[in-house]
Amino acid sequence: MYYQDANNGSIIETAISNAFNVGRFEASLVLVPSAEVRHNSPIAVSLVTTSAGAYAQVHTFFFSPDNVLSEYYWDDVLGIQGGPNCETCITSKGFVGEPGNQMLYALATAGTLRVGFVSAGTPNTVSEAVKTGSGWSVSSLTN
Repeated sequence: MYYQDANNGSIIETAISNAFNVGRFEASLVLVPSAEVRHNSPIAVSLVTTSAGAYAQVHTFFFSPDNVLSEYYWDDVLGIQGGPNCETCITSKGFVGEPGNQMLYALATAGTLRVGFVSAGTPNTVSEAVKTGSGWSVSSLTN
C-alpha cells in the first residue's frame, strides 16, 4: 500500500500480509522523502513480473514540487532506485505535469511500462510516457 503522509508529505510504502480482515501489518518505510514530492501528489504504482510470475520491479510514480513526473522503483537486483539524479528513472526525462492536476496512472505489460498524466504542454488531454527497451518517450492522446 502506498500513500502520502499527511503530516510531512513523504510517500510511505506499507506491507500487509493479506486482505485487511485477515492480514496483518508487516512493515512500513519512507519510500520518497517529502522534499521530493508535491503536496497532494497523486501516486501510481505498477508491478513488473518475470515470465515465471516473480516480482522483478515495483515502480512508484508521483509529481515533484516542480511538477516533474518522478519515479522511485525497486528492482530485484539493484534494490531501490530513485531521486532527482536517478538516470534510469522517468524523473531524468523532465516530463512536466499540469500543476495541481490529480490524474496519474501506471500500467505494465510485457516489456513496456506506461504512465498516463496531464502534461503542462498539452493540458486539455491525456499524455502517456512509454518505456520500452529503447527508453522513455511521451505522446498525447489526439482526436
